Amino acid sequence: MANLTTNFVVRPSDNRGMYYENTRRVIIYLPQHENIEDIYKTLAHEVFHHCFSIMDEDEYMDEMSEEALIFNLQWAEFSLA
Repeated sequence: MANLTTNFVVRPSDNRGMYYENTRRVIIYLPQHENIEDIYKTLAHEVFHHCFSIMDEDEYMDEMSEEALIFNLQWAEFSLA
């Protein structure tokens, strides 16, 4: 099953968002964002982590490689223009 639960939290954190693979849950920490677009970007970032997890792609990447891939996916429109 590929369900994903998302929670938006108003308490401060050092993180902008977190994906928990075991529970398939995303937490978005709202105080760490400046505007709605920033929240969308963080949500998309965490959803990419979820997608990699359910497709077992995260087994083939270390954390830095996964973060680099997500960064390139999110900025591809600007990088390729």
